[in-house]
Amino acid sequence: MVIGLDLASAEHQVVVLTADGQRLTRFKIPHSRVGLEELLRRTMPAALSRTGGSRVFAFEATGHVWEAVAYILRARGERYVVINPLTTFRVREARQLSREKTDLTDAEQIAELCRSGLVTRTQLEARPYLALRRAWGEYRRLREERARLKVLVAHQLYGLFPEFLRVWADLLQPGALAVLRTGLSPPRWPPCPSGSSWPVCASTAPVAESGASSWRRSTATRSKLSPAPTASTSSHAKSSRAVARIDVLTAQMTTVATEVDALLADLEETPYLRTIPGLGWASVAGLLAHVGAITKYRHGRQLIKLAGTNPSRRDTGQTVGRGQTMSRRGRAGLREVMYLATISCLQHNPRIRAHYDRLIQRADRPLSKMQALGACMNKLLLYAFAVMSRREAFQLDHDWQRTMSRVA
Repeated sequence: MVIGLDLASAEHQVVVLTADGQRLTRFKIPHSRVGLEELLRRTMPAALSRTGGSRVFAFEATGHVWEAVAYILRARGERYVVINPLTTFRVREARQLSREKTDLTDAEQIAELCRSGLVTRTQLEARPYLALRRAWGEYRRLREERARLKVLVAHQLYGLFPEFLRVWADLLQPGALAVLRTGLSPPRWPPCPSGSSWPVCASTAPVAESGASSWRRSTATRSKLSPAPTASTSSHAKSSRAVARIDVLTAQMTTVATEVDALLADLEETPYLRTIPGLGWASVAGLLAHVGAITKYRHGRQLIKLAGTNPSRRDTGQTVGRGQTMSRRGRAGLREVMYLATISCLQHNPRIRAHYDRLIQRADRPLSKMQALGACMNKLLLYAFAVMSRREAFQLDHDWQRTMSRVA
């Protein structure tokens, strides 16, 4: 029997099909332990007059509800299949040719996909990889929030003290943050010692107006030339509060980065990935967080499909193979990691750089820069699969084409 579940936050729709596609029953259960116990009891083969049969559960990987269901089923020793929601959507659209969507039809479609074998049997990730994925996701969200606050402070400084941005291009530098924490308008900053130029001079004089014990850099020279009004103290206080939030996010990022380091140290693939020139800490952590255990994959092309960087072929009539772009049907987070990693490898990895130059300079159908960059992303994924699956360090003079053909 195949039990299709259309999961929701309050209650789940259940449809039970036989091996030949006959519907046995349908019902709803609440999203609770009592409801899941009812699901296991009502779908027993003996309860449905299917003595001697077996069962498998199927549901979509939507939201966070599916993880709780998968954990309980795995703890009970039950078989289950996690289905890509896009698969359900496309097949339902093809079968019905309409926009009609109900919980019952979704549950029945999920069960039918599992019964017909049109889906890949996906399971929960192993615990160290799952913990790494969650820690990396938290680190990425903190990094994006800090970048947003950095842009906000920069836009405020354009009206408050534009000269500040001419000296510190990166507002996350310790000196820039130390000055912004005072919350003072430029005309109210203490003078710089004689013979010192801003921002080189260091002053240890207390700043009583801001309540700080000391400041690290004097800003008198340019603050006297700034057109910012003295009455904009409240606006500068707003910037200092944004800087305070940046400090909190930075501290949290440091804590999460320590957790990610500890998780990476326990994974066997980490030391081999780090041998690839151009892959830094963030690239290794992001790649392993999205890919998981390399033993799940049979060849490197599966990583390319997982990232959604595989070219999508479009042929129609006399138009053959034109306008091929990335399918973008994979994980957007993995594409982001590989894009930034490839940019770094173009400077630090001679093999990737040579592949990029050859693609844009070849005489027959040369690629554009962005197309060549996408091809280098695929090449880097193949390299990563080769070193992780074979447990070998990356070597620039190694015949990686022959190695990748063996692992494929």
